[in-house]
Amino acid sequence: MIRTLFILPLLGILLSAWLPVASDAGVQMTYMLNVKFRCDNGNTVPGYSVYVVGGRAEIGNWDVTKAVKLSPTAYPTWTGTVRFTGANPGDSLEWKCIIRNENNPSDVQTWQPGANNQVTMAFMPEPESTGKF
Repeated sequence: MIRTLFILPLLGILLSAWLPVASDAGVQMTYMLNVKFRCDNGNTVPGYSVYVVGGRAEIGNWDVTKAVKLSPTAYPTWTGTVRFTGANPGDSLEWKCIIRNENNPSDVQTWQPGANNQVTMAFMPEPESTGKF
């Protein structure tokens, strides 16, 4: 009992001394958030696959040569999960599906038509976003 009474105030003093240092040091949380992407009707020919490209470095910053290849899960539906570092819950992301040559990354056969897709980053549930050719 005496040890408990001595340790609790000591922990409180240590914690109260540490908190101002942490806040003054500009401690900032960095999150890693996943997004599940799905592209429907991605009809391809041999040598071409479906990729996701968009407005963050993890999916190429709109550079098709840096797009992320998806997997044909139930052809012609393609899916994949991308982890975003430094994203915050509530951040919005714009993206599109493309059909691109696997060996010549600048050879884009088809862009998804219409407006960009949008997804909002979150911890749970893990966001899912679908585009369609």
